[in-house]
Amino acid sequence: MSIPNLEEIYRRYEFNKTEPETLVGLIESVIKKSDIIKSNYKRYREITETIYEIMEREKFLHQVEISQLAKEGRNIRGIGIDGSFQCVGGVGGIWYIPISCSRIQFSEGLGSNPVVSVAADIHDVNQLEFLNVEKEAEFRMLVGETKAIKEAALQIDASKKAIIFIDGPVVDPPWIGVEKRHRTYVKDRCEAIKMCLNRNALVVGCVKRIMGSYLINHIANNLAKSDVEKERAKQFISDAHLITYVFTKFSLKVKNGVFHTSPINISESDPANRLYHKEAINIHSVFMQKDVASRPIRLDIPSVTEEPKNLESMINDAVEITALWSYPGHDIPLPIVLAHEKCNVRRGCAEVLYNEMITRTTTHDIFDNIVKMKLE
Repeated sequence: MSIPNLEEIYRRYEFNKTEPETLVGLIESVIKKSDIIKSNYKRYREITETIYEIMEREKFLHQVEISQLAKEGRNIRGIGIDGSFQCVGGVGGIWYIPISCSRIQFSEGLGSNPVVSVAADIHDVNQLEFLNVEKEAEFRMLVGETKAIKEAALQIDASKKAIIFIDGPVVDPPWIGVEKRHRTYVKDRCEAIKMCLNRNALVVGCVKRIMGSYLINHIANNLAKSDVEKERAKQFISDAHLITYVFTKFSLKVKNGVFHTSPINISESDPANRLYHKEAINIHSVFMQKDVASRPIRLDIPSVTEEPKNLESMINDAVEITALWSYPGHDIPLPIVLAHEKCNVRRGCAEVLYNEMITRTTTHDIFDNIVKMKLE
């Protein structure tokens, strides 16, 4: 019999503290919801049969044996970029937000020692000027990521093959405002991507949380041959929902290797992508799964032409190198894993920094201290 950990003990304590009248209603709801979820599994299994048949018919699903992956993919220069922020505190409407960005570089391939570069700072954000503080913090973090992409591009030797992994989509954030600084950011990010591509570097955005409906819409609008097929594709909640079912079925049939879809051109699929398209950056997305035990991820591969002649080669390289650089137990490449760990601003750390900053503002003036106490 396993001994419950502290978190489980605390959860049970909180459960037992809940009033019985409330618990009765919630438990009844749990039973009903469980039955619905169970029936949904059966329904989606049946729908998946149709979607899988569509993908097989259109030759949209592919599998690559591990033994066939090019070994030189391990020896190219690999770079991982990620950013992080944490919103805590707020004195008189001013939030002090730690934001960091890291760049991990394997200059001589996967077997070489990684070089770590981290930029970190505390930004003050006026809540009256930026009503959504977290949204503003995310934007500033992405500005830092763009600088890191440019710095990575400047260190690339154009005569040698390289790959730059970005944690998240290439088009980020998915929202873009009308402010001049937002449009300037898009231009800068597109310029950074072009610098990488001009230096013979493959840029790959690795998306772990697959939301949206690029794949669903592509199946419904381009692959489906009947209204029934279209309707079945649209019954899935998101691309993550659909591709998880499809890859699971595919893995039971194929069992070994890396699974991936054919690419989808998402360059004009939404307003954010269209802004990049105006700057001559086109995005093709491919869904992949490293092995049977891994979760699906989406790879965004940018190019400077809508349908590059070497698109198939770019997709193959992106899938194969991503698989080669992903260690067992991880769904994403090692450079991103390390970049995330190096830049990650944990909430506890942010709270300690904030408390230290506030503590250091203490003075001998009673008036100042009373004001500070009331504003916290």
